[in-house]
Amino acid sequence: MCAVRMNPVSVMNFLPRYARSAPDDALAAVSLPLRQLGPEPLIEVWPQSDDVIFGYVTLEETKPLEELTREVYARLIREVRASGHPYFLRIWNHVGSLNEHERGLERYQWFCAGRHDAFIDAGYHHDVDLPAASCVGMPGRGLVLYYLASREPGVQIENPRQVSAYHYPRQYGPKSPSFSRATSWRDTLFVAGTSSVVGHETVHAGDVVAQLDETLRNIETLVPLERIVAAKTYVRNARDYDVIAKRLEHVFVSNLFVEADICRPDLLLEIEAVAHR
Repeated sequence: MCAVRMNPVSVMNFLPRYARSAPDDALAAVSLPLRQLGPEPLIEVWPQSDDVIFGYVTLEETKPLEELTREVYARLIREVRASGHPYFLRIWNHVGSLNEHERGLERYQWFCAGRHDAFIDAGYHHDVDLPAASCVGMPGRGLVLYYLASREPGVQIENPRQVSAYHYPRQYGPKSPSFSRATSWRDTLFVAGTSSVVGHETVHAGDVVAQLDETLRNIETLVPLERIVAAKTYVRNARDYDVIAKRLEHVFVSNLFVEADICRPDLLLEIEAVAHR
């Protein structure tokens, strides 16, 4: 089980930490049905800021995934706007059985279609307004989403080594994935879930070490690795944990490892990060 908590400490640099135990005064918490990898369980803790809100939603799948996703995103957009924090900085998406196929499409593609429509209906512009995001799998069905939203907008950043996700060709689904490669907010950089993709294509299929190195090159294009204060690595196959963890031991000062399906079946890992700029 992987857990995320909001800790009431007002800070200028909005940086997370990984802790062995939860703070007693945590304001909010969400638990994810994911297996954490590594020698000891850790809890992801985010500080509170008056300018940022933390929210989450857990949904059973009572309707088609595309419809469910469109409705929950539309609701979240209305809620953050009403709260006075209308700008998403970072969204984490967890989709049940992410790589399974239904009605002719992968479930990730149905999720992307619903998210895409909700953003468009709300007036978002794909090259300006999209937050950094990740989308990984979890067991069963349903959705778990959590997010950070602020009073003031971040700056959307794209990676010159990669085609922007919202410009992917239709082979990846009828409607594009709607996220930015990174979002800059004040002195903090939120790096989206990043994998071994160059242009729009997966590279090094079947080679977890080569995929890891390519992923690090993609991240380093956005921010020097030494500026990363927390990274989270999603690992498709738990058997790959040892080689990945050893390679990253001296790369990130703080890293949390989670077993989860990645958005493409040929991707073996994904890394997200938060950096101090």
